[in-house]
Amino acid sequence: MPSGRLRTKIDDLPKDWEKIILSVGSGGGSAIEARSAIGIGRSAWETLLADSEIFRATVEEAQTLCQVWWESNGRKLAIDGGGNATIWKFNMQNRFGWTDKQQVDNTSSDGSMTPKQITRVIVDAESSDSDG
Repeated sequence: MPSGRLRTKIDDLPKDWEKIILSVGSGGGSAIEARSAIGIGRSAWETLLADSEIFRATVEEAQTLCQVWWESNGRKLAIDGGGNATIWKFNMQNRFGWTDKQQVDNTSSDGSMTPKQITRVIVDAESSDSDG
């Protein structure tokens, strides 16, 4: 006899769940806002992402719409002013992984670029000759 709660299914969501999620994304809303709008918690959200291709695709589309909204508003901020560029910048870094600097990893997975230690030994020529 199975124990625990049944896994959340698409059929458990409101009838217009896709429209709701896309609407939240197109308004710049986060996944947490979308979860709240369709009335599910984190566990159900993660279950649906793991189990449903259509749910995953809808969430990805909503994330794209969200980024479009934020980029568009950032462009308006740059042209028209009237906002806080620092807050916008940190929002973009935290939401979409933007960064100020580029980090380059100069190591190689096979070790071919790893520096080798060279040991130099100095032999005293006079002491070598006197022994022989």
